[in-house]
Amino acid sequence: MNSKRVENKYILDERSKHKIINKILDSGYSELYKQRNIESVYYDNLKLQSFYDSNEGSIPRKKIRIRSYDGFKSDFNYEIKEVNANGRFKSVKKVTSLPERCIDDIYKVMYPQVIIRYKRKYFTNNLIRLTLDWEIHYQEFKSEKIYKSQNLVLESKLSDGTKYNEEINNLKIFGLNNVSFSKYKEAINLSMPLNQI
Repeated sequence: MNSKRVENKYILDERSKHKIINKILDSGYSELYKQRNIESVYYDNLKLQSFYDSNEGSIPRKKIRIRSYDGFKSDFNYEIKEVNANGRFKSVKKVTSLPERCIDDIYKVMYPQVIIRYKRKYFTNNLIRLTLDWEIHYQEFKSEKIYKSQNLVLESKLSDGTKYNEEINNLKIFGLNNVSFSKYKEAINLSMPLNQI
């Protein structure tokens, strides 16, 4: 599966979780799926080129991760998020185990770098899908040390079949401005400060 994506991200203090959930529901959204616990392992090469490309906004660039839901350890999504001159794309395929390394045409040999765990709720109003992530924890792949984000991450995506429209795709009803944000970037910045990379 490969799909073009239009998405916006909004960062709030984690303490505002209940307030923003009530705001979402009061604005005509309903819960789409049950709440999930998500775990992702992000891959990068030894020079962390994926991280640096994301930081610098380089095109083309990719993020590669293995994702599991609610603790399943034999049913993983192998996901590639790519930004190129034609837009943003995401491809997903099923795998049954966590690979020791990945081979990519841009980054060559990539290894697990960080584990990211969080809770997620899903909402929709039939035009826009929202995800709300909290209790975000980062862990270096080869370390037991865990770092906690203070952020609450709200993300909007157009529902399948919805044609892009700037008015539809913004969340000004929440009084929020979208920002550039990446859990992988925050994980690296917290667990491996740049002066140590």
